[in-house]
Amino acid sequence: MGKFKIGIVSVDEHTSFVQRNMAATIESLKALGCSEQNILVRHAPRLTNVAMVVQFFAEYTDVDAVVVLTERDDSAEYATMLYAVSKLQIMWNMPVVIGDCTTAADAIDLVTVQTEMEAAAPEHTAPDRKSIN
Repeated sequence: MGKFKIGIVSVDEHTSFVQRNMAATIESLKALGCSEQNILVRHAPRLTNVAMVVQFFAEYTDVDAVVVLTERDDSAEYATMLYAVSKLQIMWNMPVVIGDCTTAADAIDLVTVQTEMEAAAPEHTAPDRKSIN
């Protein structure tokens, strides 16, 4: 069984982008140590719903990080989504990366760095990043 558990948010309004990137994201995560059963996929109908899905992962699952598959753009909705997701990352102490299939490696890197930092912290003998908040 893989040592990482990763959530993927697919943004339905970017269907062709998600279709081009979903399989490659899953394969990349598997190559980086995730077993297929530890990759959870949820759908957000629009960019404005991404924060709700990320919060779902934080509150109701034990994923280590979330990958949001969506196209980068200059829209107000994209900027609002980035802001909301950034706040959730801090609130839940859970890495979230946004982009295409290449961001899967970034998610694993962030989880690894976070785990190493928590293990090195003097006040934690057995760190649990989910219990911080």
